[in-house]
Amino acid sequence: MLPEDAMRYIHQFIIENKLVDCVELGTGFGATSCVIVDALEILNAGHLTTIDRYFHQPVNVKVLLDHANVPDKRLEIVADILGYNWYLPEVLRHQTQDGICKPRFDFCLLDGAHEWEPDALAFNLIAPLIKPNGWVAIDDLNFCLRMIPNWQESHGNHSDKELDTYQMQMVYDLVVKTHPDFCDFHISHDGRIGWARKRPTAKKTFFSFLR
Repeated sequence: MLPEDAMRYIHQFIIENKLVDCVELGTGFGATSCVIVDALEILNAGHLTTIDRYFHQPVNVKVLLDHANVPDKRLEIVADILGYNWYLPEVLRHQTQDGICKPRFDFCLLDGAHEWEPDALAFNLIAPLIKPNGWVAIDDLNFCLRMIPNWQESHGNHSDKELDTYQMQMVYDLVVKTHPDFCDFHISHDGRIGWARKRPTAKKTFFSFLR
C-alpha cells in the first residue's frame, strides 16, 4: 500500500491539475481508490474506474469509502478475473472510430501486477487512452517480487531474474520514457513513483485492428 505522504501527493496532484477522468490499474484493497475519489469529490467533477482481478472480501474499496464517509457515486469498480489487460481492449474498441482512438482519461495510476510482461503491455494499452496533457503514474519502481514476505508461496515458480529485477523500473525506463507521446518524466517519493505527461501534440493513434 502507498505510504501516507504518497497518497496525499496524488490527492493534491489530481486537485491542482483538475484530472477528473481517472483510471486505476490495480485496485487491491482500495485505499488509493478512496484517495482519488475524495479528490474528485473536492473538484465536484469526474469519475474513477478502478480495475482488478478480484473484489476483495471482507475489506475492499466500498468498505473503505463507507468508513471514510466518502460517497461512491464517482466510482466504477471492475472486477474481471482476466485483469485490466483484457478490460482495456474493450475501452479501446469503444473509443475507436474509423481507426482512430479518442482519448478518455486525464490520469492513470498503474499499480497492479508489478511484473514486466503484463504491465509493459498495460502501459501500451493505456497510452492512447490518455488525453493530451494527462498524466500516468507508475508505482513501485523500487520493488521486486522477492520483497513479498511470502514470495515462495505467491511467486515460487518464478526465476531468480524475475524475483530480483525491479520490473516496474524496467517498464518505466524502457517503455514509458521511450514512448514518443510522453514527456516531463520525473520520479518521486524516494524512487518509488514514476511520472509521465502526455504531450499536447501527441499523434492520433490508429486501432483499426480492434474492429
